Amino acid sequence: MEKQPHANYCGARTRSGLPCRNRAMANGRCRMHGGKSTGPPKGNKNAVKTGEHETIWMDALDPEERVLFHVVDTDVLKQIDEELRLITIRERRMLQRIERLRAAGDFTIVRQTVGIEKGKKTNLQEAEGTLGQIQAIEEALTRVQEKKAKLLELKHKIETANGKTEEPADDGFLEALEAKAAEVWDDDETND
Repeated sequence: MEKQPHANYCGARTRSGLPCRNRAMANGRCRMHGGKSTGPPKGNKNAVKTGEHETIWMDALDPEERVLFHVVDTDVLKQIDEELRLITIRERRMLQRIERLRAAGDFTIVRQTVGIEKGKKTNLQEAEGTLGQIQAIEEALTRVQEKKAKLLELKHKIETANGKTEEPADDGFLEALEAKAAEVWDDDETND
């Protein structure tokens, strides 16, 4: 059997048009031209961090999700109400996380930077540890609350267009809520 000197080389065409002279692996190509990794398998979820922007296709649903797909009520007002409830729960959980982090302590400021934004001097603080986590949650909470406000506005527009504006029930709930809010504000002023 005759030795083939080119059998140990990759042989893929390079940019210059000449064959690649790197050592070939078991598959006949070097590490640069199809060796160890050819990328993730098709349809993988490696890049999914939160699922917020995940692409979902009907044929990729698991059996429980297929049942849920057909059970979901697509009435606009019911969907908005459900989303408002979920957002309220999300707000509560975020506030609880902030409170747990505050109780844990360890507030560290890494550095202070002074910059100019729109002609005004700004003083920015970059934080790490607990303070950084609290700041990140507060920023996310603001986005969640903005989404909630938009949903409430949309619900009001839909109800107004349909002639379904509901009068608030006068069962003393609003008065109790206002009294509690005033009590909390009074407590905050006395603690300052």
